Amino acid sequence: GAGDRLPTSTGGGGRPGAAQVGCRAGMAGCEGGVGTGEVTTGGPDWPSVVRGLVASASTVPIGVGTVVDASMVAAAADAGASFLVTPFLVPEVAVAARERDILLVMGALTPTEVHQALHQHGAQIVKIFPIAAVGGPSYLKLIYGPLPGIPVWVSGGLDLGQGAQYTSPRVTAVGAAYRSRDVHDYCPNLLDHPGQADFTYEVSRSLAACEGAIL
Repeated sequence: GAGDRLPTSTGGGGRPGAAQVGCRAGMAGCEGGVGTGEVTTGGPDWPSVVRGLVASASTVPIGVGTVVDASMVAAAADAGASFLVTPFLVPEVAVAARERDILLVMGALTPTEVHQALHQHGAQIVKIFPIAAVGGPSYLKLIYGPLPGIPVWVSGGLDLGQGAQYTSPRVTAVGAAYRSRDVHDYCPNLLDHPGQADFTYEVSRSLAACEGAIL
């Protein structure tokens, strides 16, 4: 089932400017230590990028981000995606994800939205976005009061240096911005417990591999 395919390890997310560049960067990231990949729908021909990565990196779960309607779910599933990420509550995406048996990470912010994502829409993980705008780790602590034990992906307004602040074992993933030498912003998603000893090393190694391919 979908719940058995939780994203793990250091992950790379990107909005490639071209399918070829996206595949090249994705493969370089996998070779550099990325254990999970995410391709957002903001790039041109993103299904081709997903298909290419799924075919080339068969042991690495590849997901699709910024999924906002059922047609994107169908395209992601047909391309072989292992998980989906929405930026906010999208009921039709939840229905389509269940039909396709794909793990769903649903965007939410308030306690009400978080509860709805998990208990009404059946998301396996909740992406709290934008976390930096509402207090970061202190906001999570407040959320955990009425909603203990929720699986969380935090994103929005973070940089790589802030990722290690989210050391709770309930934080499954951290989405952090990164500005490369070509002055473009990339958004790697660090899909693991950020408190692990080799967290900084793994992220740095993976980013260096991706940047080398992009440049």
